[in-house]
Amino acid sequence: MMEITYIDGMRRGIYTYKEKTCPLPGLITLYKDKIKFNDIEIEKPLAYPLRKISKGGELKSMHLLRVMDGVPKEIAKKIQNKNIDIAKESDVVPVYLSGYGEYDKQLVSHFSEAKLFLFNLGKERDLLAHYFYIRKKFPNSLCYCDCGPEELPPLAYAGFDLFPNNPENEAALQSYLNNPTPQYLEMASCASLRAKTLLNLLYLEFWHEMEEYIHTPKNKELYISRDAFWRPLTQRWILQVKDHYTPPSDICLVLPCSARKPYSSSQSHRRFLSVIKNALGPKRASLTQLIVTSPYGIVPRELETLIDYDIVVTGTWCYEEIERSRSMLISLLKNMKDPLVLVHLPENELDVAKDLPARTIITSKGHPLSNESLSSLRNTLTEIKDLIPIPEKSFMNLRTFSKFLYGTDILSDNIKMKGRINKQIFSNNKCIASYDKMLRPISPLVRVKRRWVEIDFDIKGDLFCVGVVDADERIRSGDDVVITRKGMPVAIGNAILSGRLMHTMRKGKAVKVKRKIK
Repeated sequence: MMEITYIDGMRRGIYTYKEKTCPLPGLITLYKDKIKFNDIEIEKPLAYPLRKISKGGELKSMHLLRVMDGVPKEIAKKIQNKNIDIAKESDVVPVYLSGYGEYDKQLVSHFSEAKLFLFNLGKERDLLAHYFYIRKKFPNSLCYCDCGPEELPPLAYAGFDLFPNNPENEAALQSYLNNPTPQYLEMASCASLRAKTLLNLLYLEFWHEMEEYIHTPKNKELYISRDAFWRPLTQRWILQVKDHYTPPSDICLVLPCSARKPYSSSQSHRRFLSVIKNALGPKRASLTQLIVTSPYGIVPRELETLIDYDIVVTGTWCYEEIERSRSMLISLLKNMKDPLVLVHLPENELDVAKDLPARTIITSKGHPLSNESLSSLRNTLTEIKDLIPIPEKSFMNLRTFSKFLYGTDILSDNIKMKGRINKQIFSNNKCIASYDKMLRPISPLVRVKRRWVEIDFDIKGDLFCVGVVDADERIRSGDDVVITRKGMPVAIGNAILSGRLMHTMRKGKAVKVKRKIK
């Protein structure tokens, strides 16, 4: 059994077998006739499955026929078919891949859950494809990969648990554990062609498989290398905004980003917001404000507290940066009936608004903060003021934020807010939610459609996987979640695992409970 957490893909935790514990990720030593993982001895797999050979070890291995590189397709087919015939339940399963996808897929699909799966590095794309299949199907199993120190960081990032024990691998693993950040991973993966190939595959082809295991950041993210543009975290943001963000109106104002986060605290955005307030008055709450940025593409004003990052700034935008922002903007506009877009961007970002499926007005005249540009923005907003609807309710920004997070407006019609940094939201003299960078319901009357974890008992402390009845599969580790019982909130907390893993892992903590709801 094991208790794990995920840190940007890497599985950190403790594996326990017969009261013997081992840290994850870790190193295993290969001897002539056995494998040793700390104090746990593992029977070494042999490629002689038809011989009755038994070696020592607490964990017994399945003996399969090894497929050598370069084997003709017909021979590989016969070997893998034979392996399917002799495959049976076992503690340890060697994953011998032939390089012929259809035969390897058939073999891997016949495997039962094992305590440990052993992979050779082999062809990088084949390795990752079959590894992620096993990782998703058997999340309680350990996975080992025979690799060198250069490939260890991207493989640990992918979630492999064990690696060969040698001084070079020990140093590489310790360095990564000391600095388990995306920027370190991207730097370390430049050590070899194979390591960079693995990282490129993880970012560009297997990002969807990786995304589930990426922790929602609580601290500032650093985007230093070009690789960082393709991190699974940024891909997740694109999907979430496209799927869950509801613009307050069809009138959009597109603004540039700022170095300071959240954007509204920067000097530039304070000036933008002052112009918007003077021109629109109360109607400003119905203006859809979309901030253009790299690498996140588009950040709606209501969601800006969810993003904190620094990126290399040169003043030159590449094609991928422009196209990401443009495609996100087009996706949002397609959900509007008759959109009107005001573009207040510097000249080097104007291609973001090229050929939009909407009426477009460019309000910037050179630098967006010039007096001429701000005057143009003010005059344009004043001219179109009648097109902007009056807000239906108060605190529309928080209601849009709530719909993005929880799939519904958790706030009552008549609410009041108290406090400055950690704000409390009241309805009928009762506190129903708190708001700082996040919006958290703290009323038992609230119902949520996303970020819920269902239980069937009275919760007293943190929530463990064994107590999870069901969970929203869109939850990611690090997310703020609502623990419910019969659909009613009973506590709020921070997710340790993704929603799917919460009810598939057999041991470990699922949610760190922050507050019980009474």
